[in-house]
Amino acid sequence: MRNDFRHIIYLIFAFLLVLYSLPRLPLLRSQTEAVLFSVIWLTFALLIIGSQLYQIIDGWAKAEQSPLLAMTQDEQKVGRTQPDYE
Repeated sequence: MRNDFRHIIYLIFAFLLVLYSLPRLPLLRSQTEAVLFSVIWLTFALLIIGSQLYQIIDGWAKAEQSPLLAMTQDEQKVGRTQPDYE
């Protein structure tokens, strides 16, 4: 849950960054370098947004899949009733 909160904060920050910068990016200028920079910048911003969405959705899917897989190793050891034999 803590990681989901962190990824949600990063996602909100990335959206705000794109919304703030979109009117300021020179997308429709005749300068090729400016347009290329804008396209590359937006591509990286969309990659960041996509990766944060993937992390959030993957975290939810893992939590719903199996509570045992979502537990840490220390939490799993507490629930054991038989000793490990090696």
